[in-house]
This record gives sequence, structure tokens and C-alpha cells, in this order.
Amino acid sequence: MKKWLTYVSLGAILFFSVFGALTLAGMERTYEGQAAPVSVYDLQQNPESFDDSFASGAADAIVQQNLAKTHAVNDVTSIVFDFRGYDTMGEAFILVTAVTGSAVILFKKKAGKEDDRNE
Repeated sequence: MKKWLTYVSLGAILFFSVFGALTLAGMERTYEGQAAPVSVYDLQQNPESFDDSFASGAADAIVQQNLAKTHAVNDVTSIVFDFRGYDTMGEAFILVTAVTGSAVILFKKKAGKEDDRNE
């Protein structure tokens, strides 16, 4: 019964994955790229000269206001550490707590096994 359930679950995952991929492939593209390639070095040296007239929504805010607000060279770094700093700090706290808890549990079991052997 357990193998049958595993095969059915894997089959369902495969079916929905293929269905989703084919559905996404059939959709029209929302971004075709720029006509001229952008030099990353030129963008870093002079971000005000970058043509961002095609950007809208969050992309517009990131491209136009990022350097002025954060003075960071990398957009990803500035978003993670400046705009989402508290969220990133919370995620780091959860990760440290999970690792510490796991280490305490593992070392506690290991110490318990050594005490059993000594008796």
C-alpha cells in the first residue's frame, strides 16, 4: 500500500509539473529585453545615465531610487540589507536558533549514550 501511494504521489507531481510547464510555455512573454545591451561597468560608474523609462512598479523604484537612498553598489545587497534588514535579521535569528537547538539535542543524546556505557 505504501509503494502504491508513493507511485501515485510521484505521478501526480510529475503530471502537474508537466502541465504547469506547458501552460507557462504557452503564455505570451511579458518582457522582451532592451534594444541595446547595458554595460554593467557603465551602469555602476554613472547610474543616472541609465535609461529606465521602460521600468514600472517595483523595478522602477529599485532602478531609479536605489543608489540615491542606499549608496550601495549592488542592488541585491541593498535590498536585502537596507530595505529588508529586519526581515533578514529575523531569518538569521531563526536559523541560529534552529542550529543551536539541533546541536543541543544531538550533544545531549551523545552524552546520554556515553553515561550508559560507563555504567
